[in-house]
Amino acid sequence: MSQKAPLPNGYENNYLLLAPRLAQADFGEKALALGFSPAPGGVKINFLGREYLIDKQGVEASDGQPSPANNRSLLIHYLFSPGRGGPGEKYLTLWQVPGYIRGRRNPGDDILNKPLVRAFGQDYALFKKAALTLNGRELGRDKSGREEWLFRVLPKIDMLVRYLPADEEFPVDIQTLFDELAPTYLEFECLAFLNAVLSQTLAELGGCRP
Repeated sequence: MSQKAPLPNGYENNYLLLAPRLAQADFGEKALALGFSPAPGGVKINFLGREYLIDKQGVEASDGQPSPANNRSLLIHYLFSPGRGGPGEKYLTLWQVPGYIRGRRNPGDDILNKPLVRAFGQDYALFKKAALTLNGRELGRDKSGREEWLFRVLPKIDMLVRYLPADEEFPVDIQTLFDELAPTYLEFECLAFLNAVLSQTLAELGGCRP
């Protein structure tokens, strides 16, 4: 008896709902406006160290290996983004992004950044190694003693990571922020996912699996 193929999960279903939009995409226009690179029949993009191909049939990783459905969905959202210009020069925490519902617990204290603290703790050298592997740019130390790193997570979206070592009173703190124009490219829910993906990717590069 042949085995049935596994049913798609919620993330895969979301991707399958979005993918038909690609049939109407003007890839030439999108490549110019959003920083995609031209590819036969579509465009390609580097997303956190991995290249993806996007055409009218869908999104897949260039290496031919399976890729997370949420990553593929996020790239479709970005492809159809109305944003222009950017990245900006100022930075926002996720809870400052338009679309965040006031009154919720501060997202900076929840699961989004825990992978970074769990992976690196007081080991800044390990964090630096992971950041360089992901093509992060070291900006130096700010007035508060935080080490700052800039990541071009998408062609028009930058994220800033601030690493503050522990002292006698407080534990290590690692904070992630978006450039001020990121909300013009992606809605809050997509930015929250992007935040999580960057944190998890860095953590995995540091040897910590989520």
